Amino acid sequence: MTLISDVLGLHVSSKFILAGHGNQAVLHSPTAPLQLPLDARQAKVHGFALSSCHGSKHLLLLYGENAFSLLIYNVDEKSEPFQIIYEGETRDWINAATIFDNDETNDWKFVLHMSHSSLLYLQCSISSKLVCTVLELASCTDFSMLYHTHLYGNSYNVLAIISGNAFGELLIWQTHGAIDIDAINSKRKTYPLLLRIQAHNGVIFSINLNLESKILVTTSDDRSVKFWKIDKVGPWKTVDINPMFSCFGHTSRVMCSTVVENGGQALVISGGEDSYVCIWNSSGDLLLKRQQQFGAPIWRLGFHKATSTLYSTSSIGNVIAYNIKNVFTPQKNQITVMNDLGAANEFIGKVKFVNATTIVGISSKNRLFYMNLADASPHLNKWHLVPNFPCYKRTVLELFDGVIATCGYQRITLHSYNVQKQQFEILFDGVRLKGTIRAFHFLTKEHYLVSDDLGNCQLLKGRELDLDSNILLNDCDRSWTTAAILVLEKFLLLSNRKGHCMVYHRGAGNNFELKNIIKCLHGNMGSTFLKLLNLNSHQVDVMSGSHEPYLKYLRLTLADCSLTVFKKESVPLGWVEASQGEDVLLGFNDNHIVAWSRQYDVLMQKACGGGHRYWDYHLNNGILNICFIKQKKVLFYRSLLYKEDSPINLKRINWHTRNCNTIKLLTAHNLLTPLILSAGDDNIIKISKLVDDNLIHCAEIHSHISSVRSLEACLYKFKNHVLTWLIFSVGGRSQLCINQIDVTVASECHVSELCTHKVQNTSESKIGTLEARLMAIDIAQHTLSGVFTLYIASAEGQIRLYRWQHERPSELHFVNFIDIKRCPLKMQWINSKRLLLITTTNGEIYAYDQTLSIKRFQLQLHNGGINTLDIKIDGQFLHLLSGGDDEDIRYTIINFDNLTIEETREFLGLHNAQVNAVSLQEENDSGTSQLFAYSCSVDKQIYRINLRTRQFIRVGCTCIADIKGMLLDDHQRMYFYGCGIQILRRKLFNKGYLK
Repeated sequence: MTLISDVLGLHVSSKFILAGHGNQAVLHSPTAPLQLPLDARQAKVHGFALSSCHGSKHLLLLYGENAFSLLIYNVDEKSEPFQIIYEGETRDWINAATIFDNDETNDWKFVLHMSHSSLLYLQCSISSKLVCTVLELASCTDFSMLYHTHLYGNSYNVLAIISGNAFGELLIWQTHGAIDIDAINSKRKTYPLLLRIQAHNGVIFSINLNLESKILVTTSDDRSVKFWKIDKVGPWKTVDINPMFSCFGHTSRVMCSTVVENGGQALVISGGEDSYVCIWNSSGDLLLKRQQQFGAPIWRLGFHKATSTLYSTSSIGNVIAYNIKNVFTPQKNQITVMNDLGAANEFIGKVKFVNATTIVGISSKNRLFYMNLADASPHLNKWHLVPNFPCYKRTVLELFDGVIATCGYQRITLHSYNVQKQQFEILFDGVRLKGTIRAFHFLTKEHYLVSDDLGNCQLLKGRELDLDSNILLNDCDRSWTTAAILVLEKFLLLSNRKGHCMVYHRGAGNNFELKNIIKCLHGNMGSTFLKLLNLNSHQVDVMSGSHEPYLKYLRLTLADCSLTVFKKESVPLGWVEASQGEDVLLGFNDNHIVAWSRQYDVLMQKACGGGHRYWDYHLNNGILNICFIKQKKVLFYRSLLYKEDSPINLKRINWHTRNCNTIKLLTAHNLLTPLILSAGDDNIIKISKLVDDNLIHCAEIHSHISSVRSLEACLYKFKNHVLTWLIFSVGGRSQLCINQIDVTVASECHVSELCTHKVQNTSESKIGTLEARLMAIDIAQHTLSGVFTLYIASAEGQIRLYRWQHERPSELHFVNFIDIKRCPLKMQWINSKRLLLITTTNGEIYAYDQTLSIKRFQLQLHNGGINTLDIKIDGQFLHLLSGGDDEDIRYTIINFDNLTIEETREFLGLHNAQVNAVSLQEENDSGTSQLFAYSCSVDKQIYRINLRTRQFIRVGCTCIADIKGMLLDDHQRMYFYGCGIQILRRKLFNKGYLK
């Protein structure tokens, strides 16, 4: 079984981590993760309580929603260390729980705190047989709805209950000094509310305290982290709590917090829905702000003191470790201000790394200086003047492999640096261009590209900078180059300051000629870098970054010099400056320089004032050195990008950070592993494969700028053992995207973006591009010539018919449209009957012919929107299964001959929330083939219905919240998706539960 869901429970121990993945609990240790035996559990796991060890055994209490479970954890048992001993339910949701330590081996006492200020005090004994006894049912005089509770105390008589409610109030009471005892049941007691404080302007989501540091911390959906001073000398009724200050570092709801201590230093760590972790000192200063969960909301935080490791959980099943040891030693994490030159009115204006220990700089008086960096105290290092440096105004400083290039008006100077002797030698000094040189690029060790502000550009070679070829930029003045690469000494790819990307080819006369151009590749800004990714005998793949949060991937076909953008990738950087290795990107977010990794998220983030200033970096063996200029000062920062690994074995899950709206299965007889195509509100289309119940990420498509509502896949061709699928997807901002996926028989994926179209408004009263959300798409036909007929439904009620050809992807031909005056939700094309089905928000289903000219029928099936639809064709009969907002499941049989309803049945009352997932399936029952229906709702219950006998049975449940749909495949697997994904095997037990 596969599950990707919220991790709402987290317990960090010295040797392991307990995490609640949906309705499952997993023990993460240095070895392989171990799933706890909770097969029948329906409620999500929200928290854990672990007793002290008696011999080799712990009592583990896990809880969530209105259910709790007790397990014995035997640390000496290797094969099955967990044994479930008791499962119980409460009448209210459980907010918190704790186990009280005692000296009894088989006797434990624990409490469960409910969300309306009631407390259940229980005793569990397993001496001869299991006995779970209620010792007391306590309640407070305040019964407001509580969203979080912190329990403090190691015995029941001194237990303090600190809670936060929906009104932003902090409530404190204690199980001591009852003011009312039930006359009939003496175990029912009422205790007074000791303290009520107005704390926030919204719901309180977390409470933590450290009495030694006298700090209490609360967080809320008002986006604040609030510090309180708590003075407790005697009992809790005399406690003094006063507000200190509120901290605002999050841009969304702050869901969790923890107070950690190291070496007598107390820090507060908060996590929010914005996916950021903020670390504050006791004075409220923000020490670190880091994106921790790849954009997914952070639900829980935990801290391992011995290793200074922070653990966080998210909505997509990830438990991520991050070492914060350097936060406790801030002197090692500071930006160093380098020494000045010492001369009046002279400062460093441009700076570059020669290697990890040497930097060079051009001063405001056009002199060249260098500095050797000492590891211990770089601020004590001094600048040294390079002698015999030619004096002229410098506009360019570039460096590659120990060679330093400086340029100015018409002039170029090359220096080499001897590391052992620490000496500089002039290699070349002379005039080459007619204007002021603005760009110098090291293409190889022997080839250089140089351009000036007059539009002149030359390819130079050798240490004498001999002219290889003049490059015609084909643009006006002040359009010098921003990035360039040379491929096979025959193809030159460059970007200029106007934002154009150009391809040049060396012709028979040895000169480079312009062959192709992509205008405004990154808007009006040129590429900051071009990086060669792949080179073969047919094509070249290049990555381009610029002043935007996207990477664009270019493909140069060597035969005809055609240049296309075959993919783009969204990255969490305001602009991208450099790409190191296969994973690390360097760039800027506002005034911060950021190192980001696809595997580890944000590796480093440091305030520098912004990316417009002169800066450089050196990265080697995971150590990043950065120098930049700010306010005429040279600043230096060194960071270890990859922190110490956690001793706990944690595997990253790559799934949608927002709701998944649709999935499709890509299958073929010669494909070893089926591919799962998914899309959601995070604007991303993901391609994954299922291997041994593990969802393996294969590729992503970042062509959408808003949420993806619907997609369809069509197998286009099979050639040279490669399967080619075309993916048609629609979503917000009236966007239609068409992509191509090439899949080998070993399930290796290669993505190419073919085109993106804005759907035009076809109404006579409206002209231009339609900004309405596109709700659904379907493909009507696929001809051998590569012509496709597309039906696209938009939220304002129009269904449009287009024709699109694979050979001309940029052209989208409008054919016809209809306006049904209702928002369509689902569409399905019946190819054998040439019929298009459309469901709407008012519960109707329409059927139109292929050209949208004739309405074949219109039926009212539901009293609300039809959210899900599945069909089966049996001769002249159409079997139609639908689910809607009215919580109803409707089974309808339509006769194709006369388009009348042969039979209709409804199954009302199975679900108590809107039905978003149904599926029709033929199964053998008692030796005969019968049609069965499966359904799932927002209530998470799964039903199996025999459509002939009308008998139904609840076969299980899913823990996926906000369910969007379901799929059944040919391998007895059921896919449920929404806020996460769960894949269950359709193997029915005697009790009717799915496994």
